[in-house]
Amino acid sequence: MKLWLLLICLAVAAPMYAQDKPAKKDADNEEPIDPWADFEVGHATDGAYLPLSLGRDRTGLGLRSRMGFGWDSNVFKEDRHEDNAFFIDGAAYGYIGHDFGAFALGARGMIAGRLNFGEPDASMWDIKLGGYFKIPYGGGGFGTGISADVLYQQLQTYEIFGPLTRQTHLRAAGAIARAYVGYKVGGFLIFELGFTGKATDFSEEKTIDSPDSWEIGTDFSVWLNFFDVIALKPWVRFDYEWFRDQLDFRTDGTLIKPEDNLQLLKLDAGVDADINLGFIRATGRVYTRRQDDSAAGLLRYWEYGVNAAIDFMMVGNVKLSGGTHLWMREYDKLEDTSEGKATLLEQHGAFWGEISWNFWEFLDLGARYRYTRRISGIDNGGYATHEVFVFLGVTF
Repeated sequence: MKLWLLLICLAVAAPMYAQDKPAKKDADNEEPIDPWADFEVGHATDGAYLPLSLGRDRTGLGLRSRMGFGWDSNVFKEDRHEDNAFFIDGAAYGYIGHDFGAFALGARGMIAGRLNFGEPDASMWDIKLGGYFKIPYGGGGFGTGISADVLYQQLQTYEIFGPLTRQTHLRAAGAIARAYVGYKVGGFLIFELGFTGKATDFSEEKTIDSPDSWEIGTDFSVWLNFFDVIALKPWVRFDYEWFRDQLDFRTDGTLIKPEDNLQLLKLDAGVDADINLGFIRATGRVYTRRQDDSAAGLLRYWEYGVNAAIDFMMVGNVKLSGGTHLWMREYDKLEDTSEGKATLLEQHGAFWGEISWNFWEFLDLGARYRYTRRISGIDNGGYATHEVFVFLGVTF
């Protein structure tokens, strides 16, 4: 209840805290096409503990908040024993940052939650804080910086090293940081090398072995800007993750060695794209991932996916938005016994659409629909759900 009182206070007090508009979009200050995707608590995504990922480094002073009412057709995200419920959902995100010329400094904070009526074990929430320090690229030359976030959350589903895990009142804490150095050529080309560290810790481990882990990685990307209309960013990333007390097993379920901890190697590559035509804005990512465990091959898979969204600014301050996230995963050494296939497959498809109306100054009224379908050869690993959500938003 304290969480919900805080969310309501943030929504009501938003006008008192917002002063300035965000700075002009550039490579260091990129406004997401759908920032509210960060608040979609309860959805598993691509091996990440949602949303244990780096926030966006923004300058200026801003606050966004949403409060709404909705309906979920499958609260616990299971194919069987479906439970549907009405819910109230709230989220708030604030940031402050300034470019001092020689360096830029900023902080951010996020809180989100969902309360499902009639389902005592279905509440979800996130609290996330972060900040950054950087020496901007400017018009050209070297740039460097560091960005970090800490997260504390309670969800219903987690993507733990691959398969979907469901747990009642499982809480997780995490921290992630990324340092980078790069070089900008003119105003259209940036080469950037980054180094990332991440750690997660679960507070309840009564029915599953501890998947607490630390992870280190490096990435390289090239950012290309064509006349501030089209931006492309090809990238590649390599990560190594080590799990505490999570042992490595063979595909038949037998333990390899009592002291052999699970270790994962992940190689990701992809291309990000951004198109800005003023009244139309579109972003997308095409990517692939190769994950290998240290010995058994139980968690080795290839994954291919695409994530895209688009905004249409209509007349009368009406905005239409839509998007999709599709991926397919194939495990090398897991057999799909139910289908009689040599390898096990998982597919995920999510589609959403939203309409919002800026009816007065900083107030928006809107509705959102989302459909998610996951198909998995892993027992009880799939689900389908429909969500309908009506909201009031405050944006600065």
